[in-house]
Amino acid sequence: MDTKTRLGLRLKAIRKEKKLTQDELAARMGRSVDALSNLERGKSLPNFTTIELLCQALDIPLKSLFDFEEAGLSRRKAQLLEELQSIARGLSDADLELAIEQIRALSRRGK
Repeated sequence: MDTKTRLGLRLKAIRKEKKLTQDELAARMGRSVDALSNLERGKSLPNFTTIELLCQALDIPLKSLFDFEEAGLSRRKAQLLEELQSIARGLSDADLELAIEQIRALSRRGK
């Protein structure tokens, strides 16, 4: 998967985790919804100014935006992992432990 696609998936996951629409994030950044959509779909790469605006608008450190999963994943698997990670961040410690137990049970079933 190329960098544009990976960055787009990561950006979309963070935006959804922050419960923002594309309209809201674009407004916070002073950019168009089309420009943001192109970033999320991996159609374009942001310049450094846009990266700074994204991090400020999302209230995240720069490294969070580039915290990619392992290379070689299918686009769908990368999307699912981003969504799983986003959901997991919002769980309490107890619920996260339960979710991990369930995922472990699923992984043993597949072996």
